[in-house]
Amino acid sequence: MIVLGLHKDPWHNSGATIIRDDGDGPQFAYISEERMDRVKDSRSFPECSTRACMEELGIEGIEEIDLIVLDYILNGDDWRQDYHQAKSRTDVFLADVPASKVRTVNHHLCHAFSTFYSSSFEDAAVLVIDGRGSDHETQSLFHGTKDGLELVETTDAIGIGLLYAAVTNVIGFGLLQEGKTMGLAPYGDGVGSQIFDFKGEFDGIRTDYSAVCAEGKNEFKVPFKAISNDEEQARAAFEVQEECERAMLHLAEYAKARTGSDYLCISGGVGLNSVSNYKCLQANIFKDVFINPAASDTGIPLGAALYGYHQLCGQPKTYDTISPFLGPSYSEDRIETAIKAADGFEWIRNGIDHASEMLAKNQIVGCFQGRSEMGPRALGNRSILMSPIDPKNKDTLNSRVKHREAFRPFAPAILEERVAEYFEIDRPSPYMLFVPTVVPDKRDIIPAVTHVDGTARVQTVTKERNPHFRRLVESFEAQTGVPVLLNTSFNDNGEPIVETPEDAIRCFLKTDIDALLIGDHLLIKAA
Repeated sequence: MIVLGLHKDPWHNSGATIIRDDGDGPQFAYISEERMDRVKDSRSFPECSTRACMEELGIEGIEEIDLIVLDYILNGDDWRQDYHQAKSRTDVFLADVPASKVRTVNHHLCHAFSTFYSSSFEDAAVLVIDGRGSDHETQSLFHGTKDGLELVETTDAIGIGLLYAAVTNVIGFGLLQEGKTMGLAPYGDGVGSQIFDFKGEFDGIRTDYSAVCAEGKNEFKVPFKAISNDEEQARAAFEVQEECERAMLHLAEYAKARTGSDYLCISGGVGLNSVSNYKCLQANIFKDVFINPAASDTGIPLGAALYGYHQLCGQPKTYDTISPFLGPSYSEDRIETAIKAADGFEWIRNGIDHASEMLAKNQIVGCFQGRSEMGPRALGNRSILMSPIDPKNKDTLNSRVKHREAFRPFAPAILEERVAEYFEIDRPSPYMLFVPTVVPDKRDIIPAVTHVDGTARVQTVTKERNPHFRRLVESFEAQTGVPVLLNTSFNDNGEPIVETPEDAIRCFLKTDIDALLIGDHLLIKAA
């Protein structure tokens, strides 16, 4: 059985997921189109990503695929128009797929499947919170059990996701830049006078901001204090972040009351708000909270494929969780060929310890390992790394490579068993989706990853999830006594995260990265 999940809409990343089950359990392949066509936030039809997934799972032709599932933001039955556009670009692809193999599914249901079936929970409340779904819904509550997912309640009122996008637009960051607003928010605490009166009405699954937000425009329809300087931008970010946390706590409490579940899954773009996620965890409404690292629409292809596999094909869940590392594999031969095709560096084999020595000396090291991770945040397989110990490293990395706004923090990756020593969290945080407080006496030890409010978007690292990355963190600890590395995505500003060995070497050579650890090969840039 082979199931293909696809996503394409005018606003968000397109992509593909394939689940293949030959009778001994599912195999997964997932990739966003932007990683393959190298266009940031690519909205192109997911042809390149589909082909990459097919190659990863040994599928030679589209006719081998038994079922194709799409969320119907693609306008329901108009999916075939997109197939014909693909056909016009190539003579062998999806255009000839019979309609009997194609199903469409609700956007929020895809979100729900992507997070619940990726979790280890057998029973959970599932909150989906985003901008708009297939039927204009903004917030939905599902109940997930071993029998599947059931919709409990949904709303089409202008919700917290659209409010957050509107404020992000007012600040001047633009479309899909809500992460910048979250990073700026702590700078607005106690600064300036109030800008907004959000007038949010909470009733069940509804967090309704229609009194202040214009429909479909990411704009406000009521007057507010003009935002004319950095201080007012920060104040606006602080206000909407506080409102997001208030709304999320309301939704979590409501989800608990309606489902009675001890566990919570979150999906939708608002699920990437790691600060709000941590507030929900910290409130102890649920025993645990899970968010898939591709909580935004990057996870829709996975959710569509899981819906096809479990709901339409009736396959039971025989696995515990789904790894985030589902991108294409690259052979050692391909890696060595890519290295030999380039120059301008020293090549050291078995270079992990040497890489950790460079990190201990405050040098910048790119890291390319195994299959790429899903979602917008690098988890060690496509990362740029630096020491968290020197406070200047944040600005050094920004000026030399990342070229981001100075207020945006970088994340720490830590050995999982050491997390409570450095952060006020009592459980794993493998996907950078919680932002706990840094233990006060550790803030001066890891200042490059401690945000202005004393928090950090932490990633916990284990041998099972991140074997190569863990070896590097352990080697760095042996050098410095600190089991933490600064971890950010392997890309320059305005580019997608690198995907192939060739992408990694190209980005390494064109930026001011000092070295690239690719597999066990360390490439050190010539002086």
